[in-house]
Amino acid sequence: MKPRMYLIVLLLLLPLQASLFGPLPLGSIAPDLGLAILYCIGLVTGPVEAALAGVAIGLLQDVGSASLIGFSGLTRGVVGLFAGFLGKRVMDIQNPSNIVLLVVFCLVESIFSALFLEITYGSVPFVGLFFGRMVPRAVTTALVGYAFLRLMTGKNVLAWMLRRGLQKEL
Repeated sequence: MKPRMYLIVLLLLLPLQASLFGPLPLGSIAPDLGLAILYCIGLVTGPVEAALAGVAIGLLQDVGSASLIGFSGLTRGVVGLFAGFLGKRVMDIQNPSNIVLLVVFCLVESIFSALFLEITYGSVPFVGLFFGRMVPRAVTTALVGYAFLRLMTGKNVLAWMLRRGLQKEL
């Protein structure tokens, strides 16, 4: 993607997450806009660029939420790396199976976070978290991410976002 697009994403991510999805959570479950955008970046660019974008988005969300600095950067970097591999090797951007893959990515990141909390802090009600928070959040994040992908491909936004070198490859 163009550097100015990364700047726009990083500047608008937290305000959009807080204002757009903060007041309207579905049963106290709000979709993760950062993960949805990162998945889209991974499908559009490549593994290295998506991993770096994931680290940046994760660190930004860590700072914005006052959580453990670097943990989301690590997990988002891994998500970006795998989404980049999918985008380069396997996936079509308009394929509806992106919903399922985004659910899987969100669930794996949530499970990894829960296991980390279990190791560091002790007793975490994993089953209650999985069905009460992780699965609904993964589904809403996947729907938001797929809507964002459809918006990108339907309005020719993709050509505006990408650098010329990537436009030739697509």
